[in-house]
Amino acid sequence: MTITHRDFVWECDYGEHSFVLNRLKAILGTQNPYQLAYCFLYANNNPYNLEFYVVLGYEMPIDGQIDDMKAAMLACGARYRPDLTNDDLFAELEHKRFQYATAAGPDSIDVVVTYLFWFKDRTEVASTISMKPLGKALPVFLSHSSHNKPFVEDLIPYLNGKGLPVWYDKINIQYGATIVTAIQEGIVTSGAVIFFITREFLASSWCKTEMEGFLNRYGSGHDILLLCVVAKDVSHDQMPLFLQMKRYLRLTDSLSAEHVANELTPVLRKHFGL
Repeated sequence: MTITHRDFVWECDYGEHSFVLNRLKAILGTQNPYQLAYCFLYANNNPYNLEFYVVLGYEMPIDGQIDDMKAAMLACGARYRPDLTNDDLFAELEHKRFQYATAAGPDSIDVVVTYLFWFKDRTEVASTISMKPLGKALPVFLSHSSHNKPFVEDLIPYLNGKGLPVWYDKINIQYGATIVTAIQEGIVTSGAVIFFITREFLASSWCKTEMEGFLNRYGSGHDILLLCVVAKDVSHDQMPLFLQMKRYLRLTDSLSAEHVANELTPVLRKHFGL
């Protein structure tokens, strides 16, 4: 027996629902109803538990369509939830948990948004009401190899002195915490990153993972500031290709941690609106 029916449940960020809906428009505009059978939207407008789920059901997808859909949803920060089914979500309608809508095509998305979401996007609210991060809500992530910790630790007090909190593994990863999970959280919650690109950085799988995480967020449209401090023995051609296209700070023997902080602080403060 051939099973052609496939459901994909995605948990999305309610505060960025417009971003997600624009991705859905693209999916619905390229995959017809014979391939993508339905698109269900569930929004929980309870301010104590804001939620947004998308269910995409396939009947007869052609090659590549499911992969394209997955890439689009992951790129807008959605989380695949194989532990949930559409029946689980639909059952909650009885308990008034969700507003529910069906998107039949890209044009229907604009109609759906008028009644499905009671609260505006996070960025729209922030344009009129202060939502400036306090404390370490949006720190500067310091991506470095363990070989370069002495220089990075010298830099931290100068950044703090300029009003810039940092995410630093030695400080932010607690004893007993899962390192991978902690680093992922640091990447997601940081508003800027400084890559300390040395030979050791380029050879480190941890550093590569951190870099790819930030580049994925940047490529997905998130407002992430990417800065590079490059060791003098790393040539331009040795740097990751995408970072070659950005202006970076080249280290010299005379450039101290204080000088690096003074060079980078103005652009960091401007980025955070400080």
